Amino acid sequence: MNSPAPLQLPPGYTQRTWTAADLTEITQLDALIFGPDAWSYQLFEAEYQASIAANPHSFYQAITHNQDLVGFAGVMFGPPFADITTIGIHPDHTGKKLGAALLIWCIRTAWTLGAKDMLLEVRADNHTAQRLYADNGFTHIHTRPKYYPGGIDAWIMRKHLREPQTSSRTKE
Repeated sequence: MNSPAPLQLPPGYTQRTWTAADLTEITQLDALIFGPDAWSYQLFEAEYQASIAANPHSFYQAITHNQDLVGFAGVMFGPPFADITTIGIHPDHTGKKLGAALLIWCIRTAWTLGAKDMLLEVRADNHTAQRLYADNGFTHIHTRPKYYPGGIDAWIMRKHLREPQTSSRTKE
């Protein structure tokens, strides 16, 4: 598998790395999008600090529209796996392929880091996100029963990024 090409955003939209100044706005947007599943400011701050560490394991992007933050995504890398930690798009900006652009950024980031597989979890009732992930090569590999508030199951999905390598160990 090769890394997919980035998607061009519609006019007025920009994709960039998060900054510390984004954390309050990201926390508010996350609460709007995910409600009871939303992350706290403290969790976003910890993820931001991990992204600027000397040897980062977390990587984050934001999408803005005319300087307003309207989307975000994150990847955590722990060789040989990369996990999509979050993808969110403001409800007023859906249908513009912004989520797909962030997903492709996640895949490209994982590929660049050398990940062999990419994992994510998604609500079992979020059919739009499941379709986006499936359309980009993710398959449902496991269900975590009653993982989300309200007793909603979580689907674990995986995408293979690289074929397994043969062992360098010789047979005796």
